[in-house]
Amino acid sequence: MSDVADFQKVLEPGYIGKVRLRNRMIKTASGSSLIEKDGTIGDRIIAWYEAMAKGGIGLIIFETTSIEHPRGSHRPKAAARLSDDSYLPGFSNLTEAVHKHGCPIFIQLMHSGAWYAPNQDPPGDRISASTIPPEELPGEAFAPPRGLSLNEVEEMIDKFATAAVRAQQAGFDGVEINGSHYHLINSFLSGWWNRRHDEYGCDSHENRARFMCSIIREVKNRCGSDFPVDILINAVEFGLPYGATTLEDSKIFAKFFEEAGADSIQLRTDGFGEFNGSLHLDRFFYPELPEHLKVKELDWTRRGKGVAVPLATEIKKAVSIPAYVASRLDPVIGEEYLREGKLDFIGMTRRLIADPELPNKVAAGRYEDVAPCAGCLWCWHNRLQNLPLKCRVNAAMGREREYEIKPAEKKKKVLVVGGGPAGLEAARVAALEGHDVTLVEQGRRLGGLMPMAALVKDLEMDSILDQVRYFTRQIRQAGVTIRLKEPVDRESVQAEKPDVIILANGGTYDVPDIPGIDSAKVIRADKLHRQLKSAMNFFSIPVLARLTRAWMPVGKRVVIIGGETQGCQLGEFLVKRGRQVTIVDTAKELGEGLLTDDPWRLFRWFKEKGVALYPGVRYEEINSEGLVITTNGGERKTLVADSIITALPFKPDTSLLRSLEGAAASVYQIGDCRQPGYMYDAVDDGSRVAREIQSL
Repeated sequence: MSDVADFQKVLEPGYIGKVRLRNRMIKTASGSSLIEKDGTIGDRIIAWYEAMAKGGIGLIIFETTSIEHPRGSHRPKAAARLSDDSYLPGFSNLTEAVHKHGCPIFIQLMHSGAWYAPNQDPPGDRISASTIPPEELPGEAFAPPRGLSLNEVEEMIDKFATAAVRAQQAGFDGVEINGSHYHLINSFLSGWWNRRHDEYGCDSHENRARFMCSIIREVKNRCGSDFPVDILINAVEFGLPYGATTLEDSKIFAKFFEEAGADSIQLRTDGFGEFNGSLHLDRFFYPELPEHLKVKELDWTRRGKGVAVPLATEIKKAVSIPAYVASRLDPVIGEEYLREGKLDFIGMTRRLIADPELPNKVAAGRYEDVAPCAGCLWCWHNRLQNLPLKCRVNAAMGREREYEIKPAEKKKKVLVVGGGPAGLEAARVAALEGHDVTLVEQGRRLGGLMPMAALVKDLEMDSILDQVRYFTRQIRQAGVTIRLKEPVDRESVQAEKPDVIILANGGTYDVPDIPGIDSAKVIRADKLHRQLKSAMNFFSIPVLARLTRAWMPVGKRVVIIGGETQGCQLGEFLVKRGRQVTIVDTAKELGEGLLTDDPWRLFRWFKEKGVALYPGVRYEEINSEGLVITTNGGERKTLVADSIITALPFKPDTSLLRSLEGAAASVYQIGDCRQPGYMYDAVDDGSRVAREIQSL
C-alpha cells in the first residue's frame, strides 16, 4: 500500500471529547529517559516531541509522568514528573512547540504504587490498594506495599487532580490517567491486589472502579467538562493465582469510567510471573511463542501484530466513547482494523521512534519511504538502563537538533566504500546534505551482513530486509551513485579523486588459536558466510530460511565457539533446524550483547531444548571426536561434535585504511572496520561521520 486512498480511514480526522485529531494515529505514552537530570523538561526532549508533531501525528500523549516524586515513579531518575509547580515552565515550552505544528498533546499521569524497576535505588515506602506480604509478591519488580488508608486514598485523588490542573495550566489539551500495568490505580481494579472491604474494596466492580472514577470526576470538576480525560487500563491480567482482571471485568469497568466522564479508553494487557514483560512489547515470538501465551483472548495470526486488538474491540462494544490500543500496529493493518470498526484510533510509539515523519509520508502517498521499525527493542534496552532512547534505524532519535539535515555550504565529492548499514547511512546523510556521493560495494548486493542477519534472526527477518530496502531506496532517491561488484584499491580510489573517503568495509573474522582449528570438522565463520552469500545468488532469504529447515551442510551435533550475541543467535537458528547444540566461551557469562530482556527468554528456551552451555572454559584442542575443553570447574571434557562452528565478534580491519593513506584530504573509518559492534553502532557511526563533512 502506498496510495493515499489506501489509508482513507487512518487519515480521517477524529475526536476525543472536543479535541480534534487530524488523523487516527496516536503517539501513545512511553518513557524516553530524555528528561534533564533534575527532572525538568529541556530542549532535548522538546525537540523529539516537536519532530513527531511536525511529522503529522494526530495526537501526542506525553510519556509517563508521576504525580508524586520520588515515590510515584518506578524510575524516579528517568521519569518525567508533575508533582509541583516548578516543572510547569518546561512543560509550557513543550506544549508550545507541539502546538506550532497543529498537533494536540495530552499528558499521561501515573503513580507506580508497589512497582519499581529493579535497577533503581531502594524503593522505600510503596503503596497499594492493600497490604501484600513479601512472600506473595508476584515478581522481583515489586516492593512489599502497604495498603492506603481512606484519608490517603482521598489524598491520592487530590494529587491526580492537582497534577491535571497543572497540565492544563501548562497548555496540555487533555490528560491520560494510567491505570494499567502494575500501577497504583490497577491495584484497586485488580481482584488480586485489592483485598479491602470498604467503598474502594474488592466486594463489587463498582467499588473496585471507584478510585479511578473519583479521579476522573475530580479532574473534570477542576479542569472543566470539556477538558478531555483519556484512561488507560489492563483489559486482561494474566499470571495471578486468583482475582485477576478478566475481559468481562474490564467491560463493566469501562461503563463506570464512561459514566464518570472519561472521553476515551486505551487498552493494554499485562501479566505477572511468567507473563511479566511478555505482553506489552514486541518480542512475543523470541525465540518462540511460549505455550502460556497461547490464550484465547489474544490474536496470534499476525505474529504479534494486533495481538491485543480483540480485547479493545470487545470493550469498544460496551461503551460509546472511542477505544484504541497500541499493539505493534502500523498504518496498513491499522487501516484494516479501522475500516472493520474494531478500533477508533491506532496507537504507536516505536514506529515513530524509527520515523517521526511516518504520518506525513502516509498522507503524501510515500509509505515506501517510511523507515521501518524492526521491533528489535534496542530503544527499550536503553530505557531499561535509564539511558535516553536510541534507535537502530534512526540515528537522530533524541538528537534532532544536532542531527538536523542542513545543506552543505561547500559541495564535496564523497566516496563511501562498503554497502552495509554504516556505509548506507553515511551515503544517505551525505547525499541529503548536498554532497556528490558514490558508494562502492565489492559484493553483488547492498546490505552487508544484514541479509545474513535476517536469515539467522527469523523473528526479525522481514523487518531487517525492509531496512535494507529502505536504505537502498533512500540513497537512490538522494542521488547516490551505486557501483556493485567492484573491489577497491588505491589505484581505483585515486581515479575517483574524492575529497572525502568513508571506509565501511567491515571487520575481519576472528579465528581462535586452538590446536586442530584447521580440522575438517570446523566451519569457520568466514567460510560459512561465503557459502551463504553464494546461496543468496540463487535464492531469496525467505526461501533460504525454508530450505535450511530441510538441509544444511552442518552435522547433527554442533559445538559453537563463541557465546556472545553471534553465537547465541546462531545457536537459536540451529536448534530450530533440529541440531543438538552446545555453546562454549572463555567468558564467565554468556549472552554478551543480547538486549536486556532477551537473555532470560533465550536461556530458558535453551534449557527447554537441551542446549548445553559452557561459560568460562579453556580451549584445549580439536580432535576427531570434537572440542576438548577445561570447564570453569577444572574438569577436562570432550564435547562430541559432528561440526564445530566459530561465531566470534569481528576484529577491526585497518588494512584498507593504511593502503589509502593520503588518497584524499579526509579519510574516515566507520562501522566494524573501525570498532566492531551492532547495527545500531554502525548506523550511528555512519550518520555521525557524514555530518562531520560539513565542518571540513
